[in-house]
Amino acid sequence: MRVEQYQIAGLGHLSTLLVDDATGLAAVVDPRRDVDIYLDAARRDHLTIVHVIETHLHNDYVSGGRDLAAITGATHVIGVGADLRYDARGVRGGDDVDVGGLRLTVLDTPGHTPESVSYAVTDTSRADEPILMLTGGSLLVGAVGRTDLLGVDKAPAFSAAMYRSLHEVILPHEDSVAIYPTHGAGSLCSTGIGSTTWSTIGFERRHDPLLEPMEVEAFTRALLSGQPAVPRYFARMRPINQAGPRLLGGVLPAVPGVSVEALERVVAGGGLVVDAREPASHAAAHIPGSLSIPLGPSFGTWLGWVVDHDRPLVLVVDALADLDELQRQSFRIGHESIVGHLAGGFAAWAADDRPLESTGVATAAGLAAALAAGADDRPLIIDVRQPAEFDAGHIPGAIHIGGGSLPDRLAGLPRDRPIVISCASGYRASVGTSILRSAGFSHVTWLADGFDAWAAAGHSFESGGSGPTTATPHRH
Repeated sequence: MRVEQYQIAGLGHLSTLLVDDATGLAAVVDPRRDVDIYLDAARRDHLTIVHVIETHLHNDYVSGGRDLAAITGATHVIGVGADLRYDARGVRGGDDVDVGGLRLTVLDTPGHTPESVSYAVTDTSRADEPILMLTGGSLLVGAVGRTDLLGVDKAPAFSAAMYRSLHEVILPHEDSVAIYPTHGAGSLCSTGIGSTTWSTIGFERRHDPLLEPMEVEAFTRALLSGQPAVPRYFARMRPINQAGPRLLGGVLPAVPGVSVEALERVVAGGGLVVDAREPASHAAAHIPGSLSIPLGPSFGTWLGWVVDHDRPLVLVVDALADLDELQRQSFRIGHESIVGHLAGGFAAWAADDRPLESTGVATAAGLAAALAAGADDRPLIIDVRQPAEFDAGHIPGAIHIGGGSLPDRLAGLPRDRPIVISCASGYRASVGTSILRSAGFSHVTWLADGFDAWAAAGHSFESGGSGPTTATPHRH
């Protein structure tokens, strides 16, 4: 048996390729939207993908399961409670899925979602007991999948189900059984996930405090405490995956180049320019009204958080090679309305003598001096980090508004006072500054190198103050 994991750092997503070496038969578990990586592996190693397996309906990304099954002819497998709107094999606890000499026994493990299942994998060529378990969104490395993504009102019941799934279904297995979850470090589907991509039941039993015996109410409080804020696009993922994402045939469409004039027509029709250059480049000069979402692992998350999924986009990039990654991240979170990229990049806009805008950046020393002056026009500091980060330490007097919530909080912000956006290092602050600028706030900049630079310079900071954070119920 061979196990190969594929990781998407920005989404904290892990998918798994299981191979029975004796037969060359394989299964892909919880595939990403862009499935060419699995097809390439199958061609490279002369494998036949016979099953595409899901552990649950995903809240954080668009599944590639339907597409991969259609391309390969594999059987698509998911828990019966998923109630898909297209053909798939529904399985429940006790069912088996055979991949050559590998036997995947289905375990009902609701909690993260109501239809969640795990799969205990046995290599029958060696033994008749499980060697590993595909735990999906249940038992993670150093954490447990959160239970509030479908609404805080459902969280208590889902947490009780999760506790039973852990203690009555997963933990009774041998300590040596390896666990391969779907959510890894960087996922917003839980907090405190370890950086390694797999673990064992024994190690987690000894080192994960959430696995200790306790009252269900105490488990619920501990599990939901400090969970990160949830991007808006999460609300769309489950319905999309349930209905069936449109088939791509394993190939993403090309992103064409568009002229300056075409870009202006897109914007005039309600579209948006997304500038994927480095934050400093956008701060120095950019197309007025453009949104700064720099290329990086979190591009897709921020795009889905602050931009409507059906809004036409024109991308501004430093290099054509950036387009592939930007498009993949966009499609993974269900944003498929990319009209094109500005041919010639930002230089083409500037060379055409079009209007430019600049935000500049604030330094820690300059901000400290402005705050110490105590004038009526002292800047308002908005910290756009996650609540737990803000609580751990922030600039004195700063208010907390998560970056993804900024579009909904504009009405309460002053337009006659300087605003400085702060995050940890500058990425999120660049996004936040561009949100305010595109909404007509003219005196907005961001703190270079963020709170890290402020603290490193020895300036004082406060802790606490954001209050508890829970996910809001999904509304479609």
